[in-house]
Amino acid sequence: MRNFYSKATGGFYPESKQAVYETAGTWPEDAVAVTPEEEAVLRTPTLVDESFAALSARYFDSVRTAREVVLNRLAGIGMAALANDDAAAVQAIHRARADLLDITSCTAVAAAQDIEALQAAVSAEYARIAATLPDEARRAFTDAGITLTAPATP
Repeated sequence: MRNFYSKATGGFYPESKQAVYETAGTWPEDAVAVTPEEEAVLRTPTLVDESFAALSARYFDSVRTAREVVLNRLAGIGMAALANDDAAAVQAIHRARADLLDITSCTAVAAAQDIEALQAAVSAEYARIAATLPDEARRAFTDAGITLTAPATP
């Protein structure tokens, strides 16, 4: 006994029931006979890989959310540094905030071709930015739930 497969319905139809399906008007027009081997392959579930674009869009949403926390924390720390006439801290925070605003488009992040490379590039960029800041300002990253890894050395 042969089985038929319909791509339109994703279903299998035994040849022995074809007359019943036709009488009911439910025999698919695209039904094709399949071998047992083809049927086994068609019945095997396949995992659909999400595209890098979809994965990176979701990942960038989480990056932007964490970035907002860091930016807000750094703004407060920068205001305190300004009030204390700590020009070096103010400048470092100003540069870090500018770099954070560009994190989703910096060269290493833009060059990533898969989600692992993208995550590594963002983590490295966070670490690079944090390394330029005073200790108190660096804590803004941990306050946002960002784990800092040591920046790569050349």
